[in-house]
Amino acid sequence: MQADWLRPLDVDRHADAGDSWEFKLPLTQLPRLAQELSSVEGTVECRVMLSRERGQPVAEVRVSARLPLRCQRCMRPVWLPVEADSKVWLVTDPARADDLDPGIEPTLAPEGRVVLRDLVEEEILLAVPLVPRHEGVADCGPGDFAFGDEPEVTKDDTITPFAGLGELLKRGR
Repeated sequence: MQADWLRPLDVDRHADAGDSWEFKLPLTQLPRLAQELSSVEGTVECRVMLSRERGQPVAEVRVSARLPLRCQRCMRPVWLPVEADSKVWLVTDPARADDLDPGIEPTLAPEGRVVLRDLVEEEILLAVPLVPRHEGVADCGPGDFAFGDEPEVTKDDTITPFAGLGELLKRGR
């Protein structure tokens, strides 16, 4: 089946049919992820399969990508592979989410509709590290600040936030 990752799909109809989609999603189409990337060039390989388990619609989402994230040590690009595979309940009523199997995470499908891009983007966001960084400090490059390699601090560089407080207290009396 041809993927239209931006069009809301009827969850019940596609789950009953057991539909699946395989597609390449451009990184430019992932707005929440784009702000974490150093570049939006590239694609994510995706597979989404809808089915039913115990009468409830379920989506199996698989993603594979090599993402240009920003190293939080040096702020330069660090290419990290992302491979993720998960199964989520597609629920229309948030109150029903508590009644489902706790081993599978629920995802809200407002009005019984879901957008493939949103499922894929959520899976990627859960798979990327919270603090992306190069494997080793040496990979960050020379001259960059890195943990354990702090710059030398001189007396002139020292910030004392309460230095003027004593003077203010004297004037206030």
